[in-house]
Amino acid sequence: MNRTLAALLLALLLSPAAGAADAAPQATAWHTVRPGETLRGIAAQFLGSSELWPEIHHLNPGIADPDRISPGQRIRVPARTSSLPAARLNRLSRLVEDQPSPIPWQSAQEGDMLVERDGVRTHQNSSAEMQFLDGARLTVTEDSLVFLHRSGNTLVGTPKKSIEILQGQAELDARAASKAAPVPEVEIVLGATRATSRPDAKGAAHTRARRADGGGAKLMAYGGASEVEAGGARVQVPSGMGTSVAAQGPPSPPEPLLPAPVLAEPAPGAERACADPALAWQPVPQAATYIVEVCRDPGCGALVERHAGETATQWRPAALPVSELYWRVTARSRSGLDGYPSEAVRLAITSDRQGSQETAPARGALQVGGPQVRVGDRLFVAPAATIAVIPATGADPAAGAQPARWIPVIGGKQESAWPATWSPGEHTAAAMTLDGCGDRAALAPVAFVVDAAAPVIRWEVGDRRELSDRLASDSEKERRRERGRRGGGRPAGEAWRSEAGVWRLPVPWAKQDVHQDKERVARFPIEIASDHPQAFFAAPDTISTADGKESRLDDRVLWIAAEDAGAGVDRVIFRTRAEGDRVVLEVEARDLVGNVSRKEITLRKGS
Repeated sequence: MNRTLAALLLALLLSPAAGAADAAPQATAWHTVRPGETLRGIAAQFLGSSELWPEIHHLNPGIADPDRISPGQRIRVPARTSSLPAARLNRLSRLVEDQPSPIPWQSAQEGDMLVERDGVRTHQNSSAEMQFLDGARLTVTEDSLVFLHRSGNTLVGTPKKSIEILQGQAELDARAASKAAPVPEVEIVLGATRATSRPDAKGAAHTRARRADGGGAKLMAYGGASEVEAGGARVQVPSGMGTSVAAQGPPSPPEPLLPAPVLAEPAPGAERACADPALAWQPVPQAATYIVEVCRDPGCGALVERHAGETATQWRPAALPVSELYWRVTARSRSGLDGYPSEAVRLAITSDRQGSQETAPARGALQVGGPQVRVGDRLFVAPAATIAVIPATGADPAAGAQPARWIPVIGGKQESAWPATWSPGEHTAAAMTLDGCGDRAALAPVAFVVDAAAPVIRWEVGDRRELSDRLASDSEKERRRERGRRGGGRPAGEAWRSEAGVWRLPVPWAKQDVHQDKERVARFPIEIASDHPQAFFAAPDTISTADGKESRLDDRVLWIAAEDAGAGVDRVIFRTRAEGDRVVLEVEARDLVGNVSRKEITLRKGS
């Protein structure tokens, strides 16, 4: 029996039909044949024994003669523990090349297996994710060049390996492939700098390393600990710290990494009907710049867009594909160390159109809240008035307009928020919405007058008939006629009334000779609802106010009125309280938007 026939028989014995037909399919990868390699040698490398070459032959039924394989040929191999550093390319984004040394650079394909001395090269906005057979994962970002090597005998991990970064950046997440397997230790080489990433108590090591401009290095330990050696010195970098290494110098003292930025907009799970949505986040103190990444997976192994060096807290990509994506942001310190990346959140792009940046009428209206009254064509409001945007009932949101961000426009100028308190006088308020796609829509403005002045309380002492005639002056008559023409704005159902007659004030020494047809006993509190409320009170002796005004009543009357030049008086309320042998008359006047004024008049027996 020749060798070929024996191989075929052994392959049949190893086939699922001849063995355990219900066994789960094993993970495989693609190996590029190198010059001088044979199936036996490949079996020794990937399976630990050259005698297991029929297993590889079984995975590649297209190989007619197992003794004849050609350099550059791609064959399927089991993705199991290798005697050499071996990693499978799990994710590729855009333009990625690999070099199965000594085969020249070629376009990488998912499933390619890289071993010692093999390299991977990413181009702009490209990335690659490699899964080592011992469980470690390496993500290579854009514009990077990385090689795999066997490490020296100083490492304890199995298999011993190192990653050499000649250009760009790579992120290592090392975890054990199983509970029984040891956690891998990995050496990262960046020029003259060597860093060893070791797991923490939870069995994980998470490290980002970048070849800095000018030949230096940056190393950030997100999980586990690292030991960095350069320039004849060693520095321990605990979890949450990072170090910078100059081209020829020792590592700098470790410094804390910046926290992850908080993503603001779009919210997790949002949808945008445009290819260039605005991405915004909250600022991170001490951050010099930010890195924004848009990926096809939460771990950013498949990069779509990457923008570094952003100094603002918002960025718009040029054009994202219609797809379900994820985005995250990392803050970079002034020393060039990357902080913790934010958790990647989902973002669905549903249209390939570009944000229009045009302004169109919006469906909806502005609503003024708080106490208010309309007098003719003028709306009077309180200083604490609020502005709310009321969308039109049944309105369909414009493409990409959810969620919309309303921008206040006050007096034609955009503001960050509505004021908590408005200044007195006339105002014009409008609003514009800027959605996540850059589309703008404007709501019609509203005009109003802010009335911050409380009613004026006046009082005089005199003959009632003379006071009534004099108070109805030409100017007051014209003002009341004007308000009557324009509409006073009082709530419906409330009467406009001025009180007639005279109230007798409750003082113990009051005379009882006032004519009954001109006098009513006051039962406090007294409330008069009127645009121009006034009242007459009778009581002898002396009255005075806090401002020093004093007069004797004798047989005259005390006239009290409230006037308001703005929204108009709503009501005036009279109360009394006793203070020894004196009586204090409390007067409170309110206007129609809530402004209040108060005055106290003290009544005492004259000397």
